[in-house]
Formats: sequence, structure tokens, C-alpha cells
Amino acid sequence: MSETNLAHANLEVQQQSNVDFQPAEELRRSPQVQAEVERIGKANTYFALDRDTELFDWLDDQRDAKLCGYVTSATGSGLLKACQLYRTQYVKRRGTLLEIPATVIYAEIEQHGGPTDLYCSILEEIGHPLANIGALRDLRSRAWGILKAYGVKLLIIGNADYLTLEAFNELIDVFTKRRVPVILVGTYYLSENILERRSLPYVRVHDSFLESYEFPNLTEEEIIEVVDDWESKFLPEHSRLNLTQIDSVISYLRIKSGGLIEPLYDLLRKIAILKIDEPKFELNQYNLTNKFGRRKEPKVKFQKKS
Repeated sequence: MSETNLAHANLEVQQQSNVDFQPAEELRRSPQVQAEVERIGKANTYFALDRDTELFDWLDDQRDAKLCGYVTSATGSGLLKACQLYRTQYVKRRGTLLEIPATVIYAEIEQHGGPTDLYCSILEEIGHPLANIGALRDLRSRAWGILKAYGVKLLIIGNADYLTLEAFNELIDVFTKRRVPVILVGTYYLSENILERRSLPYVRVHDSFLESYEFPNLTEEEIIEVVDDWESKFLPEHSRLNLTQIDSVISYLRIKSGGLIEPLYDLLRKIAILKIDEPKFELNQYNLTNKFGRRKEPKVKFQKKS
């Protein structure tokens, strides 16, 4: 077949495919059902519990005593969202800018977490127009000036696991030279691997963050509270699953979430969508285990190698 005829044939096939093609979800769900599935898939929330209040009290104590420290938890515990919630108690926003005073600043680090990334994150949180412009010296001067101008009394750094040694030293200088206490927030890798490194350059880091707090996982009673809150927020009253009234389902959620709130939310979305697609599906631990058998349980905490 000539190249011209081959191109013509391919064009006909492509045109036919475009006519026949429909997204897979549209073939198995009506538009109304698909819209409901997408709404549930986007459900994003955080329910504050007693554990959050206890964390906030500890953060208040660190701020008042001007002490640096760190908070750790398992990945997916909700710790980062808890810290954001704590920040909102002390800071008001006007659009993308923070209002003065902003006594608590929360900045999240993105890889790879060097000094430039650190100061860019702080300036972005403030809403500074020059957050990503200039050399490190300029960013440092800008950030330190902002901390003073905004009356910052506590600087919380999320994803502190990503920080490099140079960035840790920058934060130590923020405390020693500006007297703004710094709280590192991360996973157990932060406390058990980074801060405990047997390396002379990390001795200064270790000795600068001696105060610690462990953000706990959910108890079974707290899982019940979270599930009730999620259903009330995202499921219409006539479509509630009433999962907390099914003991075996709560047991399944506790095991498969590992007591972590983000995996728990993942499971709730998955179960709600399952019931939309299969209204007659009987919710119990046995059926859910069979249905979602390939889902792994989170590794909440690794054992350190000796």
C-alpha cells in the first residue's frame, strides 16, 4: 500500500474511533451518577479531635517559652493539616496575603529542601511578591525582615524530612539571631534518622531541637467520630451508609487505615463509590476484605536497623 493510501486509511480509522469512543465511566454510569462519583472523589476535609487540641497546647507552650522542637507522626496521620489548622487560629488572610500581625507562620518544604527552597517557602506563605526572586542572601534578608515586621512568634516547618543540613543551619540561625522558635514537622524519619545521625555536623542540629512531640494515631473511638463527620459532610441524608453502626466495618477500617486519618478518608471514598455502583453490596468486614483484598496496610512505623 502506498504512503498516501496508508495515511488515508489511518485517517478513516481515527475518524471512526473518535465517533465510537466514549470514556469508560460514561458507559457504566449515567451522567448524574458519574457527577456524584466525581464529587465524592474530590471530598477533602479534616476533622479536629482531642489529639489536635493537645498538640496545639504543646505548640503554645513552645511559643511562650521560646523553645525549638519537633513533631513527628506516621505518613498520612493528618499532622500537616493539623498544623495548618493551628496556624489559622493566629493568622488571618486577605486574599493571598497575611494580615499583620501573623504570630504563627506555617511553611511546607518541597524537595530538595535547601536554604533557597526554605526561604522561598516562607516568603510564599506570607504572599511576598518577590518570594522566588534573588540570590540566597537576598531571600534570607527578605525572610528575616518579614518575620520581624509581621511579629512572628513561632515558625512551623512542614515536611522537615526534606531539609538539607544547610537548611537546618539556616533555621538554627533564625532562632539564635531573631529569637523566633522553630518547630520541625515530619515523619519518624526526621526523629529517628536525621536528628540522630552520628555525624559531627548534625550534632548542632540535634542539640538545637531537643523538645519533641509525637502526634498519635486514631483510636477506635476517634475513627468512629471521623467516619460520622465524613458521612454527614459528604453523603446526602437519604444515602448515608451508617458505617459506625456496623462493628465489623469499623474493625476493617481500623486495620486497613492503621489508625491514620488520610488512609481512612481514602477508604471512605472508595466504599461510598462502591455503594453507588453496587447498591445491594452488603457492607461487612468479610465482603470488604474480599472486594479490596489487594489494598495493603500502611507501614506506620519502621523498626530501626541496629
